[in-house]
Amino acid sequence: MIQKEMLDIKDRMILLSILTRSLELFSGDWAKTICYIAGRKMSEVIDVGKCNTVEECLDKLSKLSPWKVDVFEKVSDNEYLVVFKSCPIRQTHYTVCTKQGGALCQVTHGYIESILSSHLEKKVRLILMHAGPNACLKRLVVT
Repeated sequence: MIQKEMLDIKDRMILLSILTRSLELFSGDWAKTICYIAGRKMSEVIDVGKCNTVEECLDKLSKLSPWKVDVFEKVSDNEYLVVFKSCPIRQTHYTVCTKQGGALCQVTHGYIESILSSHLEKKVRLILMHAGPNACLKRLVVT
């Protein structure tokens, strides 16, 4: 049973990768925007509740979703370096051998930004700094 579930997950990852790659070929740079919007829509199904700090929100998010995100460094009151230790999108890239940082990664950006923005009641922006095999480092800016 577990082996069948793992194959189902892998099949979904392959399908997601193929659809995103096709979208990139068909629409060029618009693919990033479309994937970002899709991530924002995905965030509508999760409720982490009201949060007072970025750290509190990321902690709740890490418990309720497959994304595991920690604050690596607080640069200032409104800027953080965050580490994405677990990310289903990054896992998809490695499962199907595609390059990180493209349109598919915008799903994560839309998802995380939308959740943090709505629960912190402030605008949030993620900026990719490093995409690695075990984790990604991003700058998180709250305005």
